[in-house]
Amino acid sequence: MIINVQAKGGFYQIDYANGLKARLYWLDSSIFRYYIDPVEKYQQPAQSQPDLHAQILAADVQEYGDQSIQVELERTETGWSIATKSITINFVKNAGTMSVTKQGQTVLQEVQPIYLNDEYCEQVLANEAGNNYFGAGTQNGRFNLTNEQIIVANTNNWLDQGVASPAPFYWSTCGYGVLRNTFTRGEYDFASTQAETIVTRHYEKRFDAIYFFAKTPYELLHMYHQLTGLPQLMPLYGFYEAHLNAYNRDFWIKADAQDKQAIKYPDGNYYREYHPKELPADLESKAIRETLNGEAGGAAYLLSARGMLDQYLNQDMPLGWFLPNDGYGAGYGQTNTLEGNLQNLAKFVTYANSKGIEVGLWTQQNLSPKDPQHPKPTDRDFEKELEVGVTALKTDMAWVGDGYSFGLNGTQTAAKMIEKIKSEELRPFIITMDGWAGTHSSAAVWTGDQKGGQWEYIRFQIPTYIGEGLSGQPNVGSDMDGIYAGSNAIVNTRDYQWKAFTPIQLNMDGWGTNPKTPFAFSDAITAINRAYLKQKTQLLPYIYSIAHQAVEDAKPMVRAMFLEYPDLPECYTDLVKYQYMWGDCFLVAPIYQNTAADDQGNDLRNGIYLPDRKQIWLDYYTGEAYQGGQVLNNFAAPVWKLPLFVKAGAIIPKAPATNTPKEYQLAKNERQFEIYPFNDNQFTVYEDDGISAKYQMGEFAQTDISTELRNENLIVDIKPTTGNYSEMEKIRTTELAIKVTEMPTNCAVLIAGQKLALRLVRDLTDYAQSDNVCYLDHEYYSNSYLQGIGTDMKQTFFRIKLAHVNVSTSEIVVKLSGVQPLALLAKSKDKKLSITDPLNFSQSQITTVTLSWQPADEKYGRAKYNVKVDDLLYTEITETKLAIEGIEPKKQHSFQVQTITEQGTIDWSPVKYF
Repeated sequence: MIINVQAKGGFYQIDYANGLKARLYWLDSSIFRYYIDPVEKYQQPAQSQPDLHAQILAADVQEYGDQSIQVELERTETGWSIATKSITINFVKNAGTMSVTKQGQTVLQEVQPIYLNDEYCEQVLANEAGNNYFGAGTQNGRFNLTNEQIIVANTNNWLDQGVASPAPFYWSTCGYGVLRNTFTRGEYDFASTQAETIVTRHYEKRFDAIYFFAKTPYELLHMYHQLTGLPQLMPLYGFYEAHLNAYNRDFWIKADAQDKQAIKYPDGNYYREYHPKELPADLESKAIRETLNGEAGGAAYLLSARGMLDQYLNQDMPLGWFLPNDGYGAGYGQTNTLEGNLQNLAKFVTYANSKGIEVGLWTQQNLSPKDPQHPKPTDRDFEKELEVGVTALKTDMAWVGDGYSFGLNGTQTAAKMIEKIKSEELRPFIITMDGWAGTHSSAAVWTGDQKGGQWEYIRFQIPTYIGEGLSGQPNVGSDMDGIYAGSNAIVNTRDYQWKAFTPIQLNMDGWGTNPKTPFAFSDAITAINRAYLKQKTQLLPYIYSIAHQAVEDAKPMVRAMFLEYPDLPECYTDLVKYQYMWGDCFLVAPIYQNTAADDQGNDLRNGIYLPDRKQIWLDYYTGEAYQGGQVLNNFAAPVWKLPLFVKAGAIIPKAPATNTPKEYQLAKNERQFEIYPFNDNQFTVYEDDGISAKYQMGEFAQTDISTELRNENLIVDIKPTTGNYSEMEKIRTTELAIKVTEMPTNCAVLIAGQKLALRLVRDLTDYAQSDNVCYLDHEYYSNSYLQGIGTDMKQTFFRIKLAHVNVSTSEIVVKLSGVQPLALLAKSKDKKLSITDPLNFSQSQITTVTLSWQPADEKYGRAKYNVKVDDLLYTEITETKLAIEGIEPKKQHSFQVQTITEQGTIDWSPVKYF
């Protein structure tokens, strides 16, 4: 029972009949903190060990009780209400419960009073039918937490259902979010039982939670970021591949090719690696010890960190950053002083930087010497590492510990060191595995040590990445083809394909059964991996722009389907568990299992949901168009091909392919846009210097580009670039590649209002060597590095190439006539047959629902089938059965079949129910 609610200095006090007193602090008109402390000290949450200063909440929300918020406290028939202009908190006297209403609708409702004992505190909320729940950090294999029981604690389990970087934060599609302000273990039950309640428990003798209310998921995620700090905008080099290994520790022995543990190096010889403790005594005289710089030359250079860096560049393989140590006895020098080792590190940094590559380090020990006056050679000194040019840090589990306040304290301390040494010249780039609420503001999240060569580690990571974004952690990455095991070339290249459409890619070398590099397998597999890494660099203007969206608008880069299509119920289900939006424009459906693969890895992908019946989706690599509102099956995915779709209407800023971030910066004088005309669309290209924190002070630039398609008339409008930053290139060329079906009937270009005459060229060579030209390209490749590897990739694009102009002062308008709508590409031309196909329907249910029906008469030729389940269309089905996951039990579902034969299309069968 609640016996009183009263205003106090800077907060409201709620008195319970059992003697507990709660404090309610307003942070904003839609955000409040509710804190029950039996000892009435109302302090910040206790750290997990002494001398830690981790902060869950951002600095500007540490002080509560803002008097500028207008609040009204009133007595009601049942108790009390406290209202702002946005929400009303209702306290029921006899029940002892709290609820929150917004615009007259109940958004949050306690079922029983908050419970505290000497072991834990617990809140029980009502669950309204149709609500969905998300968040809680790295919950492997999950993105929608509805009907799930989860643990908010680091389990150091990197398998499906394991937890590595938890966050005591969740939110509901009902319109509220909750952040538990604690560093203790939690257990959350999102209506997994028939009780239909949400039960959240943390193991501490206090209850401290912050509630916030908003209309949309993006608004809720942004409010969470405001509370805990905005995510870091990753530096440009972080989007390139990284190579990590424990150089400077192990020994290598020249070996026979038959030795399964030996690795072939560029000199044609095989070498086998030994940990110092495992090196046989009789081989010591022949051993070559790893170094960073390979000063001895020959094989010693090949086996060094420099030698590996050279391999990437010699293989024409993109590489953005290199981490040459992992602690664990590796270090970064072999002198007898820390200063000498730092000089060795400095030499490697100088070399890597000369190649355009940044350097980071791992740690599993303190960031500073325990005795700064007498440092040991094996110590770490992160501040001095920064001084010699290190720009990135990875904190490993052996140091981060249980991942609560210790891990958060570590990343926040490292970020402060970067600010101290580099000021605004370097933005923090830290990767951690054991995060907590607030980690995103100082670090990116790595999903843990996993195995390569197994489909399972692709399968469960797809929903894991989606869930990271829904937890407010947009910067996420994992090991390419795992850190352990491996040896399966098909799994390796499939991993490279989908992760080219994720933020961070880490080559964790030295622990697996084969090298963890993109060139570890055959030339054919290497070529595919190269093509996807190159494509990622081509898409960097787009990727960097959606990364900025993640910071400013809380829109994750790896984006759950329902975030873009909130009104489609299927976008909340397991139907879309293994696909996602990559920003605004791309739909990625990774190959995550062997469905029907041949011995070359050529396979099929089922269950690709293309949302929105009014939307057209195009296969990015072939240009084939599909109407939205259908589930594609038997989608051909040869070993080179990632199922990747681009929205009709998309505006994709691109760049020339590069191997290093330095090359990318030098290519910024070339603007490229890929355009898929459809209705009206807009995209904002964001850019800054790519490495400093000056973007937070307003040093960045943006370019708005829009398209309008009316009656086959297309207008492309590129506005002048606004803003500025150090070394910004303002004089740039502009190139447009516009998806068309045939030659436009007219083309006009205006630059700063002045008409520009274009010359129509007849071949690609003339086009490449000229400016102010246009060309109808029937052999356009969305990824030219797959040319000669992929098939049916030639598309038709109308290309325009304009000479250098000052993009800060010049608006460019392109007007095309005779542009056929892309919707025509998706129109079915099948003729109708009048015979009705008999259904003879049956269904079985084990873990999924399998529907089957009678095949079409063979006289009509080879048949395919379309199926409607609850009015959701499944297409390209080649068998007379369809397995569907995630069907809601104890509910009636509808089912229809349509047969498509070589002679035409047979009408839909009568509706059946199951």
